[in-house]
Amino acid sequence: MKLITAVIRPEDLDTVRRALLAFGAPGVTVTPLLAGSRWNRHLEVYRATVLVADLVPRLRIDVLAHDDDVPDLADLLGRIGTPAAGGDDTGRVWVSAVEQVVRVRTGEHGEPAV
Repeated sequence: MKLITAVIRPEDLDTVRRALLAFGAPGVTVTPLLAGSRWNRHLEVYRATVLVADLVPRLRIDVLAHDDDVPDLADLLGRIGTPAAGGDDTGRVWVSAVEQVVRVRTGEHGEPAV
């Protein structure tokens, strides 16, 4: 089992969600966050004070998947969650190994819990 995590723009959520449903992903968790990189920094003026704005709102998508589905799901999230316009470097997709999963409602362990 693997955990696929992607950081996407909020406006891409509906497209990503529909693509994951069409793929048959078992479930998804969405978490709002602020993301930044050295290329996103710009100056803003607020009440006559110059501020460095380097964090932008993004969404974190987590999908728990079987090992066989990981390459296709990671590719899907990478293609759909990638910004069309250049200059945005906050999008990422990564895969992490999952040692154990327990379904709380039924007490199932391992692959059946996915």
